[in-house]
Amino acid sequence: MVFLISLCIALIFSLVCGDSLKKNPVPFYIGTVAISFLSIVAAWSDMAMPAVITKWFIPIVAGGGLTGALFVIVMYAGAFPNRSLGAKTFIPLRGPLSIIASINGLGHSIAYGLSYYKKAMNGFSELSTSLIIFIVLSTIMTLIMLPLFITSFVSVRRKMKAVTWKKLQRTAYVFYALLFVHVMMLMVPPALKGAKGYDITVFVYVFIYLSYLVCRVAKATDATAEKLPRRQLVLVSLALLVATTTVAVINANVKKPKEKLETEKIEQAADLPATNTLKDGTFTGEGMGNNGTIAVEVTIVDGEISDIVFTKFSDDAEYFDVEKDGKEMIDRVLQAQSADVDTIAGATYSSEGFLSAVNKALEQAGQ
Repeated sequence: MVFLISLCIALIFSLVCGDSLKKNPVPFYIGTVAISFLSIVAAWSDMAMPAVITKWFIPIVAGGGLTGALFVIVMYAGAFPNRSLGAKTFIPLRGPLSIIASINGLGHSIAYGLSYYKKAMNGFSELSTSLIIFIVLSTIMTLIMLPLFITSFVSVRRKMKAVTWKKLQRTAYVFYALLFVHVMMLMVPPALKGAKGYDITVFVYVFIYLSYLVCRVAKATDATAEKLPRRQLVLVSLALLVATTTVAVINANVKKPKEKLETEKIEQAADLPATNTLKDGTFTGEGMGNNGTIAVEVTIVDGEISDIVFTKFSDDAEYFDVEKDGKEMIDRVLQAQSADVDTIAGATYSSEGFLSAVNKALEQAGQ
């Protein structure tokens, strides 16, 4: 849903502001920087925000929805048949739109990507394989996007040889491919878990990117103006079929609510020892927070968790205050007698690091 709304916003912006964007794009660039900055502040802030900010503004701007939508328009501009209305409308806007998309994309990287890099800097041992791949692909995407972003400015382009500029622009195809993989790595896992709306997002992305691919290939292999639209229509229909099949396969593999609940209970029973089988004593555990290691001591009395103390904490106090947020997390664990509790909003990584540390301490107590 976020991507569809972002795409509508990007299209309306392109159509309404297209002439102004071509004549004087600088104010739009400045406005994009300002909006991206505000979105970063909103994403990082622990302050209570209005629902419209947390539900729409942050996901659309800081979350990358608008970035992806703008890049879709940029890449589709080159797939429209020559002299078609789409080509005439969007090809002149490719440069300014790609600059705006890149500025917003850099804001997205700062708002959400820095936390992943902080985890990586503290070592890969605590990171899953999929997260490592995600970080590597995101880094490659950024390294490809930066030169494309810089050379999209007319003043820079004019100083380059046409042949060199065109060769550099071809790397955009690699960027588009990595962008698709990036989105799928974010959307497919929750879709497979049955999270509401993610299957629709997967469908939209698969359809749009596959349609672009087949239209671009059709244009490259058949320059006949009369035949091209017909061929593209057939291929887009095929893309629609593939996208529908993809979502059907995902939904077929989603666990039913009852089955999912039972599986989670079994997994929890396997991962966490029951409190009535815990050995008395004080046990230690460590987990990876936002900036580094979080260590705790868990005290067990009469087979129950009686106390938890932080012995090491590296995260920033403005995101996770040990005296306030730490006490709240400890109270949640003590009340539930389990590490299977909710995290604190705005301090997810610190909360997860704390719970991981408690889990490891409980595992020792259960041996």
